[in-house]
Amino acid sequence: MGVRRATRAGLAAAAAIALGALSASAQTVTYSTTGAFSGGTGGTVCTATSCTSGGFTLSFSGDGSTSYLAPTLVDLGQFVTSGVEPTDPLTAFTGVTFTLTINQTVPSVGPGTFIGTVSGSLAYNPSTSSLVWTPNTTSTTIGSAKYTLVTDNTGNINIQAPTTNGGNPNTTSVKANVSVTPEPATALLLAPGLAGMGLAARIRRRRSSK
Repeated sequence: MGVRRATRAGLAAAAAIALGALSASAQTVTYSTTGAFSGGTGGTVCTATSCTSGGFTLSFSGDGSTSYLAPTLVDLGQFVTSGVEPTDPLTAFTGVTFTLTINQTVPSVGPGTFIGTVSGSLAYNPSTSSLVWTPNTTSTTIGSAKYTLVTDNTGNINIQAPTTNGGNPNTTSVKANVSVTPEPATALLLAPGLAGMGLAARIRRRRSSK
């Protein structure tokens, strides 16, 4: 009976170690990001790469191919604001849509997108600026990887205004928490090894009973 209990305990420990190793592996994510603007009404004029309104310009700088070990906080790129004259008045950005695309290559290949409106105003005085990006959803899944945007408690990402003390242009990083769930097919790879351990244990029990 003691041998049987010890064998079961050994199998349980081996399974726990194997599953722990599995969850710790296959957690690397590699991706790049791009951003695209569209729309623009009134005095706001947009191209795919930027929007201008009055003396202010809003653009986005995507990230090149980058790897992280998930789960972790990652950078998805930066909004960039700039102005022409510090005396430019508070200026509204209207009718703007922004799309952030994640192009993932590891652990699986595929895209994910966040789409939302850009609204509010810019001025050189950050206390009066109110420019925000409001994504329609705060999470996207690519294969086994899930990206969750970091937003304020109203679901917005506040875009920093340019400043006269070295902050022209000024950047706002878009952050996300990323996690990876091991694929079920990967977990099945443990089965043959555990089955072999069980067979070896049965053989040892038979030999010890003779």
